[in-house]
Amino acid sequence: MRAAVLRRAKGRLELEDRAVPVPGHGEVLIRVRACGICRGDLMVQNGDFPFVRFPIVPGHEIAGVVESVGAGVDHPKPGARVGIPWLFSACGYCKHCILGDEILCSAGQYVGMTRDGGYQEFMVARAEYVLPLPESLGFADAAPLMCAGLTVYSGLNHAGFKPGDKVAVVGLGGLGNLAVLFARAMGGRVAVISSTRGKEAQARKLGAEKFIHTGTEPVGEVLCAWDGGADIILQVAPSLESANAAFPGLAPDGTFVLLAPMPVAVDYFALCLRWQRLMGSPSGSRKELRATLELAAAHDIRPQRKCLPLAQVDEALAELESTRPAGRMVLVMD
Repeated sequence: MRAAVLRRAKGRLELEDRAVPVPGHGEVLIRVRACGICRGDLMVQNGDFPFVRFPIVPGHEIAGVVESVGAGVDHPKPGARVGIPWLFSACGYCKHCILGDEILCSAGQYVGMTRDGGYQEFMVARAEYVLPLPESLGFADAAPLMCAGLTVYSGLNHAGFKPGDKVAVVGLGGLGNLAVLFARAMGGRVAVISSTRGKEAQARKLGAEKFIHTGTEPVGEVLCAWDGGADIILQVAPSLESANAAFPGLAPDGTFVLLAPMPVAVDYFALCLRWQRLMGSPSGSRKELRATLELAAAHDIRPQRKCLPLAQVDEALAELESTRPAGRMVLVMD
């Protein structure tokens, strides 16, 4: 099989031939059909995560088919269409695992970071950490939901989203596109904040009732005039300037959710007096991923995407670093 291997931080991915791995006890062999390219993969390449084990095959937005199973595996069966999330495994007995928040487990292992991921034609996964794909979701559409879709759904969920809440999405790239679609499907009102005036038509088409251009409008003031401000602000764009501009538009008792790490400047006096919250959201649990996939299938949520062959993965990561693609890039295996 072919695999794209990263041997060191800041290196280039190298395509190499490898033997197809053999699943061990409790594991399944996955024939990868599609793997999304995430900004987290770019952070792996740039050495931003200190726990990555090199050499590594990156990729953690994976959809494929169970090829074979190891000893002790009764489910899933060979031939099953499945998705593989970022979390490879967790301890299963700590407080976070027992409460269903296994993504917070200190013993967690991560696909594409500490275990080889989806930039290859076959991979091994833990049987209990793969999820069935709804039949209506194709592989290339399902792959970005494993991280991008899950991240926005989990962020809304942990922010205490309620139907009717006003959600401001900062940025309208591949992640922002999904954020608008999920917030609308969950019954929210949506505003899009963008530095690109030309994205207003796209935002309206996705269902946003408000569009705010950061270059010509005072973002915080415009949000506050939106029936008292945004109940939830999802910061999906890696832009400190836009995050600082949006924060003053948070409603009392509102939550600002960082989906992209950055040192946001917070008015702590306003934060206390207005009972506001600032939180980060890394991804989500298997329970939330199941809900993400079911919601996407029920509401026909599909990512805006560009499909590429595995051989172009290095060029795709370079494009992700130098530009802000309008949609998600997805590797599709032959």
